[in-house]
Amino acid sequence: MTAIGPDRTGLVDELTGVIHDRQAKIADSRMVNLYGQFAVIFLLEVEEDCVEAMRRDMPALGQQIGLSISIAPSRPAVSRGGGVPYRLRTYAMDQPGIVHRITHLLHEREINIEELQTNLQPGSVTGTPLFTMHLRMTVPMSVSLPILRRDLELLCDALNCDIDLAPE
Repeated sequence: MTAIGPDRTGLVDELTGVIHDRQAKIADSRMVNLYGQFAVIFLLEVEEDCVEAMRRDMPALGQQIGLSISIAPSRPAVSRGGGVPYRLRTYAMDQPGIVHRITHLLHEREINIEELQTNLQPGSVTGTPLFTMHLRMTVPMSVSLPILRRDLELLCDALNCDIDLAPE
């Protein structure tokens, strides 16, 4: 289930109450208030005989509490043949294209991005916007870590950014 709408106090309480009232269990979730917009993604565990009612009723219930809700069936996780969990942090003066260029490099090496978060905030000394990106990823066993590190460092030299790559 995904939901998005204007943030306000009590929204999580109301949303999780609606889920609980329908005998569903939250197995996994991510929630964020991003500049006044609340977004959530839930992995729900629902009894088979309640699935259709949830799919039918949740969009209207979401509107009542101010959220646009959609429900999609989950699919089994796709096995990617294993890999090593890594974390990548990037720090740079704000500029267009940082996320795309780094994720493109990762995609070319068939590295799966598990989670990505970015943040833009004023620098502590100059006030110049500082861009940070935090990635959790799975690096296939076939990828040479020294070569990956070298390629990331070369790209970050071109982007004038710093990176920290470490096993998770």
